[in-house]
Amino acid sequence: MATAIVCIILAVIVFFAVRSIIKRRKSGGCGCGCSGCSGCPGCGVSSTKPSDGGKTA
Repeated sequence: MATAIVCIILAVIVFFAVRSIIKRRKSGGCGCGCSGCSGCPGCGVSSTKPSDGGKTA
C-alpha cells in the first residue's frame, strides 16, 4: 500500500514538471532554466535560420 502511494505521488510530481516545461515552451521560453533563451544552444531556440534552408547533411 505504501509503495502505491509513493508511486502516485511521484507520478503527480513528474506530471506537473512536464506540464510546466510544456507551458514554458509554448509561451516562448525554452524550458531549460537559462536566463537568455534567445540564443542558448541548449534550447534549440535561435533567432537565425540555417543557411541551408533547414536541410541538414
